[in-house]
Order: sequence, then C-alpha cells, then structure tokens
Amino acid sequence: MATNPSIAVYRQLFRTIRKTFSGDASAITAARRELKSVFAANRHLTDQSRIQECVAEAVDANEFIRDNVIQAVKKDCGNYEVSPEKAAQLRNLKPEDMRPAPGRA
Repeated sequence: MATNPSIAVYRQLFRTIRKTFSGDASAITAARRELKSVFAANRHLTDQSRIQECVAEAVDANEFIRDNVIQAVKKDCGNYEVSPEKAAQLRNLKPEDMRPAPGRA
C-alpha cells in the first residue's frame, strides 16, 4: 500500500519534534501548532508540482530540526546540560558552520 508523501513527512515531523524537544511541553506544543498551521494552510493545493515543493520543504525542515536544533536544559547551578548525542554533534561542527555570537560579525 502506497502512502501519501505529505502525510508521511507530517508524521515524521511530529516524531522529530517529540524527540528533539523531549521534556519541554511548551516547545512541543508550539512546534506542533506551527506544523499543523502550515499543513492546514496548504491543504487546498492541487497542483502536483507545488505539492512536491511543499513536501520537499517539509523534508528539509525535518532534517534541519533533527540535525541542527539542540535542546539544552538549564541546571540549578546555571550551567546547561545537553544530551550526549547532541554534544557529539556540537563537537563535530566546523567553524564555517557556526553562526557568530550576537553583536559579533
């Protein structure tokens, strides 16, 4: 049974949001609200090329969230804790992939 690509990427985005923002209910709620809003706004599309563009954008968004968003937790002492797999991602960043800190250009 073939599955609708837009439904498949929608579900994948839901899973990615749940995993990425695990433990942060307000972030999960906000991300899911935005996801539902964007998909609802495009529900009326009938042009197959436009649908494919939107699915490709959703796939890119999923990859971006999965690979680039890091959820840090502030500890009582003021430090932030990052999961081991995300910490490994940070260590593997190349300087050209990093954004300058605000106020530094």
